[in-house]
Amino acid sequence: MNEALRLAKDKPIISQTNFINNGTPTTKILGSGERAGVIKSFESAFGKPPQTETDWSDCLKIASGRWPGQKNTKAEANAEAAFKKIYLRSAKRNNSNDNAAVTIISYGLRPAKRNLNSEKAAIKSFRAIYGYAPKSTSAWDIVRAIAYSGARR
Repeated sequence: MNEALRLAKDKPIISQTNFINNGTPTTKILGSGERAGVIKSFESAFGKPPQTETDWSDCLKIASGRWPGQKNTKAEANAEAAFKKIYLRSAKRNNSNDNAAVTIISYGLRPAKRNLNSEKAAIKSFRAIYGYAPKSTSAWDIVRAIAYSGARR
């Protein structure tokens, strides 16, 4: 049975608890806090917790840094506004780095491999732009976009 289908078969709260506490074969590399963040990113993007096989499949994609299958135009519009604040220009969605930044901000994609030096620099940039340290899920999604998308001013 695939991971998403197994998670979708349980009651939503049980699925979320199992995902956070135990992970799946493809998300074991993430800690429980990061797996909880994946669910929060999904909820932020789609306005609901993951429930269906498609939802859980997208959570697994987000956790492994892949684009989700579902889209939310409102989340992407909000991400484009954040992109403009960060990079002082509009995103060119046909540019792979700009598109990656908008997608990371929209859906909270986690990097396949973390680079703590890039993350430290991104946190400094976030603080300089926003005037506070990142605390919310959406703020950390912005930090990841700065650190990993390759987009530039």
